[in-house]
Amino acid sequence: MKKAGRIKSWHADKGYGFIDIHADLKDVFFHVSALRTRVVQPKVGDRASFELAKGKDGRMQAINVTIAGAPKPGSGDGANWLPAFVGMVALAAISLGALEGYLPRLVGIVSLMASFIAFIAYAEDKVRANRKAWRIPEANLHLIALCGGWPGALAAQHLLRHKNRKHEFQVVFWATVVLNIGALVLWKAVVAP
Repeated sequence: MKKAGRIKSWHADKGYGFIDIHADLKDVFFHVSALRTRVVQPKVGDRASFELAKGKDGRMQAINVTIAGAPKPGSGDGANWLPAFVGMVALAAISLGALEGYLPRLVGIVSLMASFIAFIAYAEDKVRANRKAWRIPEANLHLIALCGGWPGALAAQHLLRHKNRKHEFQVVFWATVVLNIGALVLWKAVVAP
């Protein structure tokens, strides 16, 4: 049965919060995984509807949480094509640069292979996350990006909607992009002027 209340607290860094249901019950716990859509971050005071269920610890918690005013799942919270397009354009530029001799051919080959591996790794990690199974370590995802797979990783993050909202992950990811581009620019400036 659907219940309603207001968000009393939300800890974005920890991924959980509490809903005040204006009843005799205590505030109800909810985890980020209980949100029906993550397009809108919960804020204190937001109205929410949800269902009550027992969690793994046997305590009551909110599931299927919908924030009032948030888009319904499947209505616009889909893939973000622009960053994915940027990733594919970058991969094409690296590949063409290697084919035309502006970059070493090995760079183009490695970037293509690493981007393919990155996309598959992100897809597998998302499947594992949905199953609540053992995940691919973030360090491994970053290593693939650092080894030239950042265009595929960028496309996967936004087409699969995976790891693209986690701030700490994004900081490290963009550092790998800067290191990759910096290495290519440095190589072009120093080795092949």
